[in-house]
Amino acid sequence: MALVSELEVVESSGGSNSSAGQSSKPDAVAATPAKQQMHVKQEQENTPPAVTPAFTPAAAKPAFTPGPTPSPSEQVRTNLAMTPATGVEREQQLSPLGLTPSSTTPVPVGSRARVQPIKALNPYDTQWTIKAKLVRKAPPRSFNSRAGAPSRVFNVELADAEGGQIQGTFWRESADKYLDTLQEGKVYYFSKFQVKPANKQYATVKNDYELHFDNRTEVEEAADQSGITVSHQVDVVPFDKLLRYVGRKMPVDILGVVVSCGGLGTIKRKADQTELPRRDVTLADSSGHSVVLTLWADQAQRSDLDGCEGQVMQVTCVRVGDYNGCSLSAVTRSQVTLNPEGEAADALRQWWESEGRDATLTPLGQATGGIGGASGAGPRQNKLQFLQEVVAEDNLPSPDAKPTYHDVIVNVMQIKEDQTMYYLANPDNGKKVEPRDGRYWCEADSRFVDVAGNRYVLTARVADATRECYVNMFNEQGNQLMGSTADELAALRNSDEAEFNKKVKAAKWTEWTMTLAARSREYNGERRMRYTVARVSPLSLVDCSSNVVLHVLHNKYCPLLLSSCSRTSFQSRCGRQALLVWSTKE
Repeated sequence: MALVSELEVVESSGGSNSSAGQSSKPDAVAATPAKQQMHVKQEQENTPPAVTPAFTPAAAKPAFTPGPTPSPSEQVRTNLAMTPATGVEREQQLSPLGLTPSSTTPVPVGSRARVQPIKALNPYDTQWTIKAKLVRKAPPRSFNSRAGAPSRVFNVELADAEGGQIQGTFWRESADKYLDTLQEGKVYYFSKFQVKPANKQYATVKNDYELHFDNRTEVEEAADQSGITVSHQVDVVPFDKLLRYVGRKMPVDILGVVVSCGGLGTIKRKADQTELPRRDVTLADSSGHSVVLTLWADQAQRSDLDGCEGQVMQVTCVRVGDYNGCSLSAVTRSQVTLNPEGEAADALRQWWESEGRDATLTPLGQATGGIGGASGAGPRQNKLQFLQEVVAEDNLPSPDAKPTYHDVIVNVMQIKEDQTMYYLANPDNGKKVEPRDGRYWCEADSRFVDVAGNRYVLTARVADATRECYVNMFNEQGNQLMGSTADELAALRNSDEAEFNKKVKAAKWTEWTMTLAARSREYNGERRMRYTVARVSPLSLVDCSSNVVLHVLHNKYCPLLLSSCSRTSFQSRCGRQALLVWSTKE
């Protein structure tokens, strides 16, 4: 008790000194700790050792410490912390300070001055912020990480005020954070994401890039939800170009005349065995090809589809499959429009009324020749094409997709003499071998062989009237192009360099009919097309002339040719193959 009373006296003394004026404040503050220590020491000497005091004072602090005046915002925060308020009052008090109660709004709401359009995105910068509407949120998918931990991922489709569209993917932590909070149709600010080249095999929108969202990503709901109207930009793909999209997930837009409309049917789902309505519609366009489109669910049950033959139909976002060679299938986001307006639709109606109704249409499934051969190759073209039609620079297929085959007539422009051109191989299976201890070791078979031979593997630059490209050739095609075996060319290179160069030069500027196998390959993260010569043969002028005549007849560029010639004279001039076309035109 004596200690407590002494402390009270000291504190009251300090308080009185502090109220005396600013000149006495430093002295009072400096004297207070010394007085406290003196009285505490005296009390401890008078207290028996066995008795523990009920209160052990610590170093006393001054009763008043001068400091900066609090700002108005800090004062408001202090008052809010000391004064209870309801949820509505709390939100009204916090709004002038720019604060948002996290318990009531999972995704923060705000506005940002600097945003970039979707069309400006590229992988060479990371400080992006876009304002976009969430057009579509796909269901989540589950997978196991490399460590074996379960993770989730889901895709979104975004659109901004300038009409740009892009696909994004939320991974792992970001998927768990935003899966339940993001809502379709709302506008958000997205920042701190990665821009990567789009995988066109799995892309659902037409953009060269896609967004990847991770645990650093920030998503904020926009205070202004207006100003973004999603309008699908129709980019119609002609039917004769649909083969490039076989097996890809990228949707296409089509425009065609309804040749026939099948009846409404159903199919059982494998998942739950429920009946799913479906309807097959055969469409044709001015390229002279027809294709079957399958509509599902509500799209198939439309009443205006009954008796729609002869009308123009526009369908957006359809998938191209390889069923029967080539077929189309609508998806949930597909929009079916009968008798659309526009120049393309008017031109298609005019074509149908003038010549399309009576024309002989070629189904795309038959035009591709199905899946080529027993080797499981991809669609094969039955007509000659230009390299401009074959060489693809965008919408490259997946490396897992089957190759497509194209017949072209090209000139060999360049064969580099300094390339390897051949390799030492096992003659039994063509596997590469290397000399070792007087024999040849085959790494693929893990055994030695006694005899080895050279096989061609060379690259040449070919061209036609439209463009050029590099092609790869193997042993059989190299033998035809070079006019000698790889062993003969290797011996010539080792014995006479001049004769070797002369031999290679003789193969240049020669004209050939080639069948190219087109397939994409991934190299250092970049996808490129690779063209391999599957078949090569010398150019036949007779076959070339027949193909030109067939092209003229098919497109009706010269209708007077049929009326001015008899069947016999026409066959003698153009050959038996052209006569078959004569029969179809009569």
